[in-house]
Amino acid sequence: MAEIPIIVISSSREGTGKTTLALNLAAAMWSDGYNVGLLTNDNIAVQNFMQKRHKLCARHNIKMPFPYLLQNIDKLPFGPSEKNVIIADIAAADTQKYAAIFGVAHTLITVAASREDFDWDINHPYANVIWQAKKIRAAKGTPFMNWIVVPDQLTAASVNFTDELGELAKRHGFRVAAPLHYRSAFQHI
Repeated sequence: MAEIPIIVISSSREGTGKTTLALNLAAAMWSDGYNVGLLTNDNIAVQNFMQKRHKLCARHNIKMPFPYLLQNIDKLPFGPSEKNVIIADIAAADTQKYAAIFGVAHTLITVAASREDFDWDINHPYANVIWQAKKIRAAKGTPFMNWIVVPDQLTAASVNFTDELGELAKRHGFRVAAPLHYRSAFQHI
């Protein structure tokens, strides 16, 4: 049986568009026939998104599957298969609470809001979780996850930030995707 891929979408701060990205990625995967398990604490945003998506699909006579809303990744409503995926929308305040998920994730998508998101020291909680995930994977002999950094829509206009991200990518080992306000961002992810 295939292992269920886990995609973690996170940021070191709130309000960067993590939940919006998670929901749009889930919707794209549903339309490709995937069963999507969604782990999020932003239930209001999920309900609003689902209501709007349901109305839109009903107007166009499109059948829309709903995600499985998960409390954790220990008990899943589906088994391993080629067409299952878990998307974990991890808020900055919950990074430590869900640190174990980072260690088993296949892909980490970090939504970056500014250069300060990468001014890490040993006490930076987000950096700590990522380094712990690297240690867990190294101990298991598995390569580090696919790490993608996406600039949020407010900071994407800054040419300096985009250039700095390229330099930071070399140092920290991530790839940079198109900013969230570009449609191509979803293709990169």
